[in-house]
Amino acid sequence: MLLGDDLRRIHVIGAGGAGMSGLARILALAGHEVTGSDLVGGPALAALEEVGIDTWAGHRPERVEGSDLVVASSAVPRSDPELEVADSLGIEVWDRPRLLREITEVMPALGATGTHGKTTTSALLVRALRGMGQDPSFMVGGTLADEGTNAGFADPTLFVLEADEAFGTFLSVALRGLIVTNVEADHLDHYGSLERLEDAFVDVAKRVEGPVVACLDDPGAERILERAGGISYGLHPDAQWKITDVGGGDLDVTFTLRSDLGEWRVTVGQPGLHVARNAAGVLALIGTLGTADDVSQAAEALAGFGGVARRYQLRGVAAGVTVIDDYAHHPTEILATIRTARAGRWRRVWAIFQPHLYSRTRLLANEFGQAFLGVDELIVTDVYGSRERPEPGVSGRLVADAARARTTASVRYVPHKTDVVPAIVDELAEGDLVLTLGAGDITVLPDELLRALASR
Repeated sequence: MLLGDDLRRIHVIGAGGAGMSGLARILALAGHEVTGSDLVGGPALAALEEVGIDTWAGHRPERVEGSDLVVASSAVPRSDPELEVADSLGIEVWDRPRLLREITEVMPALGATGTHGKTTTSALLVRALRGMGQDPSFMVGGTLADEGTNAGFADPTLFVLEADEAFGTFLSVALRGLIVTNVEADHLDHYGSLERLEDAFVDVAKRVEGPVVACLDDPGAERILERAGGISYGLHPDAQWKITDVGGGDLDVTFTLRSDLGEWRVTVGQPGLHVARNAAGVLALIGTLGTADDVSQAAEALAGFGGVARRYQLRGVAAGVTVIDDYAHHPTEILATIRTARAGRWRRVWAIFQPHLYSRTRLLANEFGQAFLGVDELIVTDVYGSRERPEPGVSGRLVADAARARTTASVRYVPHKTDVVPAIVDELAEGDLVLTLGAGDITVLPDELLRALASR
């Protein structure tokens, strides 16, 4: 068992969350007897039953008795009935960062971090390593489209991990290699300032036991390199792993990658310049750890990359209208997604955006508006608050007004998500592309739209 025989039975509170569900799955596959609960049920919680995890929705404190360890999500308050029982019985309680630290201390990890792109980069790294004949254990922040899961346990000596900067989680992990995609202002509700956020990235990079590779195209990642040292990649003329000759079609990207080890023509089975950069970071790490032959095998494998759910994910085509869903919820991510879409041969590009978090909307409303350059039609819903309470005067209207002032798109503010499909379904025409964007429950909208188009 991964954590030893004395922690045979482990209960996970908040097991339906993206990060906690992956950890629960790994523990179960590694031989632990795992149970899991969450405040509400859902697909992620139900999917844990597939690997023998007994799950339930709501509070069942009597089921905690007999556990050797309880692990709780950071979103779980100490007043949670299951945590209270654990405390009263003297059962050891860990938070998610503590569990990650314990796992990565026994299972050597290669990590991908950054404000954007770390999920796709982690998934690309899994694919690349498999192309080299390896079978890594992994945990990423999204569902691998080819496998229908976000985590797996295979080789216990090789672990691919998405090192998440939110709430400082990545400060707890032990890494023997790291990819830094970019560093921009985000999660400032936790860090307080961009400077403190960058300090955290530097702290993580300096503690990596092996190589750190970072994208020289991004000013924030460049500052991390300057302060912590490492290997650079990107289109930048000074990059040690240099990207050139970027091309590709609607659903893939191709580029040439050069370094002192050699030159490769690379095809990745997902479109966009940002995907090319992420793939280059993966190959740079593999090349720094290994040989030119390793890079060749890894690069060849990336042509079959199936992507990650909600990362430029094709959800379907109906009445000649293509619907793609994307997790983009920061201006830089949205801009990259829009640029990828504009490179395609679409009649019109529509974007339906659900802002995520009141604090992010307030701080970045103008940047959000600018990010929609190139969109023909923009629909903005109200904010998905997630963990935050509403703020007076902060709504999706801020983003809509900013987009009207900064783009030529036709912009509509439709506060209620349920009103979006009826508002646009009759306007869509063959050859149009619809992008649904955001980190909230906007992901249910593509299916609704496709059904409405099919029955129009």
